[in-house]
Amino acid sequence: MNPLVAQIPEWLESCLKSKVAILGAGRSGLGAKALIEKLGGDAVLYDERNDSENAAFFDSSEAKTADLVVCSPGFSWNHEWIEQARSEGCRVVPEFDLGASLWKGPIVAVTGTNGKTTLTSFLNEAFSHVGIESYAVGNIGTPLCELLARDCNSEAIAICEISSFQAEAIELLEADHVLWTNFDEDHLDRHGSMQAYFRSKYKLIANSRGGSFFVDSSVREFGVRMGLELPESSVVATNLSVEALGLRGSAFETEPEFNTYLMARSLWLTLKLEESALVEAAHLFEKAPHRMQFMGEKRGVGFWNDSKATNFHAVIGGLKRFEKPVIWLGGGESKGGDIEDFANRIGSRIRRAFLVGKTRWILKEALERGGIEASVCDSLEEAVAKAFEVAETGDHIVLSPGFASFDMFENYVERGNAFRKAVDCL
Repeated sequence: MNPLVAQIPEWLESCLKSKVAILGAGRSGLGAKALIEKLGGDAVLYDERNDSENAAFFDSSEAKTADLVVCSPGFSWNHEWIEQARSEGCRVVPEFDLGASLWKGPIVAVTGTNGKTTLTSFLNEAFSHVGIESYAVGNIGTPLCELLARDCNSEAIAICEISSFQAEAIELLEADHVLWTNFDEDHLDRHGSMQAYFRSKYKLIANSRGGSFFVDSSVREFGVRMGLELPESSVVATNLSVEALGLRGSAFETEPEFNTYLMARSLWLTLKLEESALVEAAHLFEKAPHRMQFMGEKRGVGFWNDSKATNFHAVIGGLKRFEKPVIWLGGGESKGGDIEDFANRIGSRIRRAFLVGKTRWILKEALERGGIEASVCDSLEEAVAKAFEVAETGDHIVLSPGFASFDMFENYVERGNAFRKAVDCL
């Protein structure tokens, strides 16, 4: 017998007797469909995109034929399709809840405005280094449902990178440990306010089992202002040095990666694992591309690809590593943040700006009010070329956009690759 079938919770077993509607034909939706079918259910995909193959359009008549609706993170919890499903009496669960209801091993939930992917990847590699079986899933790329649909050991550790989009609707996911890297302005176009954005992530702590969670000081400060329970003992200590921890020469020797390591270390010590093994894993670890990646020098000018920096907090954290102001390439599609405040916060860290994307004009005005010379460009290639023209020996040209890439590129990876090509063509 399929071991998953033997552990189906009662509520899900009942729902599998009728059609299961999957909202979203992306990777999360496809993973949920594969899992439902592995459990013996009948799953139907629904998607709003016209280019989606084998996906229908969801309405009240479709909702009447389903007891269970599984939604992908791209669907906000007040989406009309979800409201239709509720009005017809369907049980609506996010993809993560479906997977979590079947996972038998420990769950480590990783969230935060920035650093989630690096922390998730590092923990997964560190566990592997000491012979502990684990899987990195969620927002990092592989949905939990997709993993379960394969032949995997569901009693291993699931290290789940969870975005606010995934966290806002969870009910069934009960993490054994929660790591909340930091909190700052992001995704206000989705959540509407900083308070709503915070509460979406706080659900991971509220739903956790065992009370094991670690947060950054920025998380506790905002949570306390909202009147939420976050004891001071949950804040990860930062009064340690790179040298004392033996991290010099590793990917974690500079900010913000050093803080990421401290978060991993807190969990590692809680699990009573040898710290020396974590240090060894740190020296073996390599960051994924497009995360403040040094691309070399031309004519004494350094180039850095930080295309993954799609929010203000990531830009500010990344620029802290440079001893003097940089030539900054920024701009893109707004996610609802305060651009004026952002410009003020980075003003002391840049000496010249070249701006692209939908926000380039408003960014230019905000920066120039703070005394920073800024130029707008029609393409990333133009921005790179103009930045190189004004650069002097010892300068650093840094692509760290602070905004989403979707106005000009398919994603941040395509944007980072375009930057690399532009640099290569100089």
